Amino acid sequence: MKLFTRRGFTLIELLAVIAIIGILAAILFPAVSAVRKRAKIATSQTTFQQWCTAVNRYKNTYGFYPNIGGGGAAAYDTSQDSFFKLEDGTGLKFIQAMQGKNADGTALSPTQRTNYNRNAEAFCAFAQEDYISYGADVNSKGLLCDRFGNINIRLLFDTDNTGSIKKVVPLGLVASKIPDDLSSAKSENQSGIDTSLGIPARVIIFTTKNDAATSDGVSPSAIPLSESDSADIIAIQ
Repeated sequence: MKLFTRRGFTLIELLAVIAIIGILAAILFPAVSAVRKRAKIATSQTTFQQWCTAVNRYKNTYGFYPNIGGGGAAAYDTSQDSFFKLEDGTGLKFIQAMQGKNADGTALSPTQRTNYNRNAEAFCAFAQEDYISYGADVNSKGLLCDRFGNINIRLLFDTDNTGSIKKVVPLGLVASKIPDDLSSAKSENQSGIDTSLGIPARVIIFTTKNDAATSDGVSPSAIPLSESDSADIIAIQ
């Protein structure tokens, strides 16, 4: 009886296969990363648009924009447009104003209702994915973020009711911290928020890759994100 022996792969053949796999991976990885990035941008923009809609519903209901900056009615200023940084504690007030509840779903206190949402009406709901960290301390440390983990979310309200958002005085942002599409110095139509005419809008919510940072929800200082790990997300209504 004749015995047949199975011939194995040679070292050269194995190296060739490994090389081919490496080449295919190098080709496919950037494509997969690009698809994931576009998906995060789309999801973030949809979320920001929902927040813009909620702000406009709030305005239609109460006749004014949510007073999330000063903490009380006396601080509300209708002489200029408003600018807010959600990572500095304003985000918690924004949550209370928009969903009529605390971040964990518990009821607002009488003072919170007076300041932010007197009827405790739900204009939108925030998902756990909207927070950088959703834990037991979410009512005191809850930070909203986009899908890249950028906690530096910016809000602009047309609080002077001119129908457009113009340069906010003080703006609180330098040109490099504004997405190109919103900067009059960089946008193609020269109608960014730095001009006297401004952008026809009532609400603008954005994050920018030039001003991106993340957090673990615990550490006091944020960690900068690289431009490749973030993106410009803009919602305008």
